[in-house]
Amino acid sequence: MRRDRRTIFLAPVGCLALLGLAAGASAQPVTISRFDFSFSNPGARSLGFGGAFAALADDATAAYANPAGLVQLAEPEVSLEMRMWKRSPPHIAGGRVDGAPTGRGIDTHDGPLFRRNHSQDLGPSFASVVVPKGRWSFALYGHQLAQFEDSTASQGVFSDGAPGRSPALREAVDLTITSAGGAAGWRMNDRISLGLGLVVSDVSLRMQSSSYLPDGGDRFGPSSFLPSQLVSTSLLTAEGTDLTLHAGVLGRIGDQLSASLFYRQGAEVDGIIVSSAGPSFPRVNPSRSRAAFEVPDVAGAGLAWRLLEGSLTLATEVDYVGYAGMLRESNIEPAEHNAWEVHVGAEYALLRRSPILAVRAGTWIEKELVLFFPKEITHYALGLGLAAPSWQLDLAGDVSDNAKTASISAIYTF
Repeated sequence: MRRDRRTIFLAPVGCLALLGLAAGASAQPVTISRFDFSFSNPGARSLGFGGAFAALADDATAAYANPAGLVQLAEPEVSLEMRMWKRSPPHIAGGRVDGAPTGRGIDTHDGPLFRRNHSQDLGPSFASVVVPKGRWSFALYGHQLAQFEDSTASQGVFSDGAPGRSPALREAVDLTITSAGGAAGWRMNDRISLGLGLVVSDVSLRMQSSSYLPDGGDRFGPSSFLPSQLVSTSLLTAEGTDLTLHAGVLGRIGDQLSASLFYRQGAEVDGIIVSSAGPSFPRVNPSRSRAAFEVPDVAGAGLAWRLLEGSLTLATEVDYVGYAGMLRESNIEPAEHNAWEVHVGAEYALLRRSPILAVRAGTWIEKELVLFFPKEITHYALGLGLAAPSWQLDLAGDVSDNAKTASISAIYTF
């Protein structure tokens, strides 16, 4: 469903544990800061539709979007996409989560205080080759699902409950997920086609979280993050490969309407969390615990409608993203947060031109969760495409409060 970029901020269970640590707990788990995935259907054409592409799936990017759509290709195709991401996700930098500010020190902000980080990436996002054979079509593809680095700093949050303030935090996340897959589509009859894919994903995650006391021991004062103020540090590393399944169904309801269902299983790898105490909390013993990191599963359904002559296409898609249990530690319950996303898009093609010129527009809504504060983020997308008998070139952009994405993709038929 999404289509473009998905940034998820899970309720940081570690932050709650830090409250207990400051009061005398014996260990600090890693906080779940945030991850940035690219669940979007690949290709600039899909991006221009606002990610609503699973019910279309009529080019080489169907290998990922919905493998059942591969049977719509009559000739072999190759595709290549480049994307650029500019991100400015928010994080909690301080403030008060309950009660009224006291006005002492930095306890002056009513409600959580948010700050934004800025980063950008540019690189290949997707490549595929599709070969049709009668009622079958076969594809090989590669996809960059995540390539994300981020660091944050927080002065901690105030509350009326004990101990009254969480420690100041410094966190860093480095996540890379690269996948390679094979898919096949089979035309059951003139109305229904089925698709199945096998994907090998290489996952590398490193998260470090360090907590600090305020300067001079003043509960209402700022923290300078000095080494002598360090309470504890936790480091999570999770690396490995996993084999997962993708599946899809594409059906035609009359000559103008098509419908789809799809499911993409997320990879899961094991990890280790190592926690150690700092100078300001020396009596805590180092600890090691096992953990698991799971890329969220995505399931969805879509509809697409075309005018008979093909000049106008409308599409919509609804996705369910399973974030709950994404990071699991042996002694910590996983955060329960799943999300629905809704995508809609349209394309108008000038069929009398050569090559054909297409204009696209779309929008989609995602949900984020910073600490326990949900928020809906609306994305707006625009795109252009040129299509000739043997090639297709597409450009698209997607903007929201948290991110900007630009994409260029090419498809060649041989």
